Amino acid sequence: YQTYEYERIGLPKGANSGETISNKCLVESPWMRLAQHTVKLPPNANNDPPKVIDDWLWIDYHDRINVLVEDPNNPSSFLILQQTKYALDSEISLAVVGGIIEPTISKAADATAMASGAMTEGAGRAGGDFQGGESPILAAQREVNEELNVSCKSWTALGKFRTDVNRGMGWVHPFLASDCNYSTIHSSENNEDGNAVGAHDMELQKVRSMTLDEVRAAVMEGKFLEVQWSNTVALAMLHLAGESTS
Repeated sequence: YQTYEYERIGLPKGANSGETISNKCLVESPWMRLAQHTVKLPPNANNDPPKVIDDWLWIDYHDRINVLVEDPNNPSSFLILQQTKYALDSEISLAVVGGIIEPTISKAADATAMASGAMTEGAGRAGGDFQGGESPILAAQREVNEELNVSCKSWTALGKFRTDVNRGMGWVHPFLASDCNYSTIHSSENNEDGNAVGAHDMELQKVRSMTLDEVRAAVMEGKFLEVQWSNTVALAMLHLAGESTS
C-alpha cells in the first residue's frame, strides 16, 4: 500500500474462517483499497478436501467512529445532523457525528486540539513527528469538535463492529458523548490537516436538537438511513435505558 496503512489483512493457516493464500491489489486510493484474495476455506463437516476460492474480493477501508452527542444546552436532548450523501439518491437522512480514524496526525495538531479542548489528556498516540494513527476515542473527540464545535467530558464506548463480515470494510467504533459544552476554539479552524484522509467530506448538513423520545422514535422508524448511524443510536438508546433502570 503506497501512502496509508490499511488492515493488510491475511487470515493465518488454521484459522476457523479460512486461510488467505494470496492478496492482489486491484484498485487503490487514499480512502480504500480493493483486493482480490485467494482463500482456502476450512474443512467442512464431512472432511471433504478444502475448497479454494481464487476471486474473493476484499475491501480495505479505514476504521471509523460514530458519536451520538448530548446537547450542551439541554442534557435530555441530542445534537442530530440532517444531511444527504452520494449513495442516498438525494434522500435526506438523520445522522450522528462520524469520521475516519486518521492514520497519521502531526504533533502540532495534537497540541492545538489539546488547547482547544477538542481532545483530552491520555487519549493517546505513539511517538514521532507523525504519531501514527489516532485512537478511536481521540478521533471521536476531534470529529465532535470539528463538526459541532463541542467538547464533552463523558465518553461511553459502545463496542467495535466489522462493517462487512465477508468483505472487510474496516471497523466502526460507536460512542455516546455526554456532559458537553460548546468550545471556545473551533478545532476545524485550527486543527484540521488539509491532507488528512477525512478532510474533504463536503456534504451540506443541518444540526437540530432532538429529545430522547424523538431520537428513539426516529431510529425505530428508520430515519437514520446508514446502518452505522442507526447502530450507534440504537446502542446508545439501549445503554441509556439500562442506566435508567439500574
